[in-house]
Amino acid sequence: MEMCKPEIATSQTVADSGLLLAMTDRGLRFLSQVIGRAGFILGIILFCGIVLCGFSNEADAKSYRIALVMKAVTNPFFHAMEQGAKTEAEKLGVTLLPASVERETDIDKQIGLVEDFIVKQVDAIVIAPASSQGLVPVLKLAQSEGIYVVNIDNPLDKDATKQQGFACPFVGSDNQLGSSIATYALVARMGAVGEIAMLEGIPGVTNAELRKAGFLSVIEHVPGIKLVASQTANWETEQAFNVTSNILTAHPNLRGLFCANDNMALGAIAALEAAGKTGEVAVTAYDNLEAAQQAILQGKMFATIEQHPELMGAYGVRIAKDHLDSKPVEDYTRTPLDLIDYQYLVKVMGITGKP
Repeated sequence: MEMCKPEIATSQTVADSGLLLAMTDRGLRFLSQVIGRAGFILGIILFCGIVLCGFSNEADAKSYRIALVMKAVTNPFFHAMEQGAKTEAEKLGVTLLPASVERETDIDKQIGLVEDFIVKQVDAIVIAPASSQGLVPVLKLAQSEGIYVVNIDNPLDKDATKQQGFACPFVGSDNQLGSSIATYALVARMGAVGEIAMLEGIPGVTNAELRKAGFLSVIEHVPGIKLVASQTANWETEQAFNVTSNILTAHPNLRGLFCANDNMALGAIAALEAAGKTGEVAVTAYDNLEAAQQAILQGKMFATIEQHPELMGAYGVRIAKDHLDSKPVEDYTRTPLDLIDYQYLVKVMGITGKP
């Protein structure tokens, strides 16, 4: 704090003597001799200021308790998010309390996690909500209890937040833009001709709807592309395998498939392998999981989108700490997007493998 550093000409001489640590009679006489009567008074003021500053710094150094509530712990995306949050928490000197549910459809369990943190009276909750609408009431409750809330990854529903009179900052990527980038790459790979399909995320979840919107915004302007199926697999690998198998049976001429996350893409790739169609259907997805990178290197998948979950976690913690320190924060903090294909993995990331 700037007020803790008054610029008095004799302050360095006094500080070097070490006598500001204990104002003994001898120390007071020393101050009087060094800086005279007027300076003596200033020295006392300086001492008091430093003591008060010390108390202030103790308050500033308080280790806030910040909860990080995530979706499926089985998804490596959220592991990266947690690691980013942990690193930032250590750097800022705050206590991070991470928690997650087993499946991304466990909305009630995630609500329960938030309720537990309300009881524990944490200072802030940073959350990647499993439901854009279902988590709003409990987050409103947390806010009413004096707990600061930061929304990351999946944006909360605007109508639901308006209805509850709730607002909080958001940290994340532009999901519609990211999916449109992936879809442009897919359409180009197809030569802008042929049958295409999409595996959607959980219906009604904001990031799932935005990724669907980005996909549709691209293909509707490409006359040679025909949409033959768009079905949910609820972000899950096993469901994606079954849905893709059914799509391939109904549409044997399918040439392109966009999956709204990598977990579903991995299920789709397994279905393509089972149908003997590996390499015949171009697949793009979202999240840049390590397993997706390996699929790209093996030629089983064309591309995916990196949206930097580690930065979502880190920025969420930082924003919470800034607010608790009475610093201004932005309503929206954007994380970057990257299209990850074979060339990117090899030339930019330095990962080797066979195309």
